[in-house]
Amino acid sequence: MSRYWKWRRTSILLDTAEKLEVVEIPVYQSTGGPLFKTLYSSACRMDCLYCPLSYNCYTSREFWRRDKLIRVFIEAYKQRKVRGLFLSSGLYADPERVSEELVEIAVDLRRIGYNGYIHVRLMPGTPKRVIREALKITDRIGINLEAPGPSYFQEIAPSKGRWRTDLLSKLELVAREARKPLQVDTQFVLGGAGEPDIEYIALIHKLVKQKIGRIHFSPYTPIPGTKLAEINPHHTPQWRAKYLYEIFFLIKYYGFKPSYFIPLLDDKGCIPPSTMRIKDRLAELHPEWFPINLDTASFYELLKVPGIGPVRARRIINLREKGVKLTPRLIRHILGSAWRKAQKYLDLSTQGETLLEK
Repeated sequence: MSRYWKWRRTSILLDTAEKLEVVEIPVYQSTGGPLFKTLYSSACRMDCLYCPLSYNCYTSREFWRRDKLIRVFIEAYKQRKVRGLFLSSGLYADPERVSEELVEIAVDLRRIGYNGYIHVRLMPGTPKRVIREALKITDRIGINLEAPGPSYFQEIAPSKGRWRTDLLSKLELVAREARKPLQVDTQFVLGGAGEPDIEYIALIHKLVKQKIGRIHFSPYTPIPGTKLAEINPHHTPQWRAKYLYEIFFLIKYYGFKPSYFIPLLDDKGCIPPSTMRIKDRLAELHPEWFPINLDTASFYELLKVPGIGPVRARRIINLREKGVKLTPRLIRHILGSAWRKAQKYLDLSTQGETLLEK
């Protein structure tokens, strides 16, 4: 499936003092609803090898007027065509100026009474004062790391700054000062530099510990006209991004450690394709984890069982603390359709009841 299926375009009728104007805007269907997702400018002075907006690429360069962008967005919001704004930009000037102008748009929207969702992507090397101003007025801030380390970053974005000081340290600052973890996110160009999955697993764990709310993996797609398409003409498969999203959630919400995933990796440090979910594969690769005793298992031990997530694990522990006997019949009721998958990983010998699977 193409990753562009979430995009569509819609038209906004803009009534100004001079004329009626039809403006076509890009709309991105996010998890929370449609967003007006746009670049402030498509002009860029960077030479990122994967990007069609690189100064090395021949493409049209456009620039919103700030007042028009605000009017168009507010009109789209009033018409309920979008639920919020996602604003980024090419680096048409130095990073401080670009980030300042993006934040000023958000400030202007708040001043005119808009209280909805605003997501701003900040530029590499954005100074602390701009970051802190952005944190006051936005709902989410993103700083894209692009690659899982400085050597890989240098291969695909040689003039975009220093990975540790201009990107990672700024992202860490945002995470430390954010009101909530989900106010912070980042993104990677997955597979652009031929990097192995083991690099992502270690970094995911680090970013989760630092309270980065969301990590996005954008599979590398070679775009004709870009330098990287000549060097690396191979598409990164969608299943690789899917696996890394699963690993992110297992580390963030299930307490899984990076070492758990090592048996999954091939000799190149990558996860080979399979029809099984990552958690199910780990259960097969770690027989030492099982069987789980429901009477004594901790929250995180329960989460290792395929079919048991945080909600079901908390319910089991809450019932146990109330003195309710966890019979196989009750556990089967709690697990529902997941019972068939989970039962072989559970020790039911002390539950005082047998229940054969039909």
